[in-house]
Amino acid sequence: MALILIAKIVYITGKVDHLTQVASGLITIERLAQIINQPESVPKIRIVDARWRGDGTSSRELFQQGHIPGAVHLDWQFDFSLTDAQGLRHMLLPPDRFAGVMEKAGIDNTTLVVAYADSDYSGAARLWWALRYYGHENVVVVDGGWNRWRAQNLPVSANQVAPTGLTTSSGFMARPQPYLLATQSEIKAALVAPTKPTRLKLVDTRPPEQYRGQAVWTPTGSRFLEQEASSIEIGARRPMKAGHIPGAVNLHSTPTFLDQNDWVYLPPEQIRAKANAVDLQTDDRIITYCGVGISASLGLFGLYLAGFSDLALYEASWEEWGTDPTCPVETGDYPVSF
Repeated sequence: MALILIAKIVYITGKVDHLTQVASGLITIERLAQIINQPESVPKIRIVDARWRGDGTSSRELFQQGHIPGAVHLDWQFDFSLTDAQGLRHMLLPPDRFAGVMEKAGIDNTTLVVAYADSDYSGAARLWWALRYYGHENVVVVDGGWNRWRAQNLPVSANQVAPTGLTTSSGFMARPQPYLLATQSEIKAALVAPTKPTRLKLVDTRPPEQYRGQAVWTPTGSRFLEQEASSIEIGARRPMKAGHIPGAVNLHSTPTFLDQNDWVYLPPEQIRAKANAVDLQTDDRIITYCGVGISASLGLFGLYLAGFSDLALYEASWEEWGTDPTCPVETGDYPVSF
């Protein structure tokens, strides 16, 4: 099933005229500022600060120092991820626990969720995917995020609208959408039998040195292997191999999808041209992966903006593939097409 993502965005002309559905997951900071100035116009909105830090600490302190007015804070590492029974880190919470987190954040099934983060704002893309996976279509990402909000000198608040204790009248019902989540078995099946009605393409969104097999992902960045080594111990369930899934192409998330001057997404035609250059077509089934599914969420969202519709996230990513001795690995620069 194709990933048909229709997000509700508020259009304002002096006052809110209506909610309209558009084929875009983005909202501008100007539009969001208008909504904040007219809170009565959109009673069912929740702004979520999804900033996070890769050093293992919570970004809650950043939120406490200042955030977009009315926002609550959710850190993908600490608030809606877990280590599963296989020892895989940063996996999405199961439906009931995820629903509980959303309800405490004041989100039910009718809430418009507006997610933002900073820099590459992969935390916002991760929340966007997680909500979509659990059947909540009413979610958008702030284009430019916190960086652009501050650059435009828009209002900042230090008031604490903490997630804990917030409830909703109707609750959040998680409804998993399996086609949005890729698994190791699906990828292995494609490697063994690549001929099918729909081409399956893998997109590795990690930095080139990780794709080539020179380094592996860690929360603080690339960790390079010693000379002649093919794996490294980084605290995962097993030593982690270096390289990429056979057949995967490399689209490093941040430079591929974002304008790093003001952190807005690149125009769809630019993203589409980069994707076409590595033989991605809009009718392909595309699976994105990275170290633990975070930059791959950004990549999936960026491809969606560019008009790709049959998209899935390999959430376990290299955390699973790179530590499983049964999974084949390639190294080097030149991808092998399915």
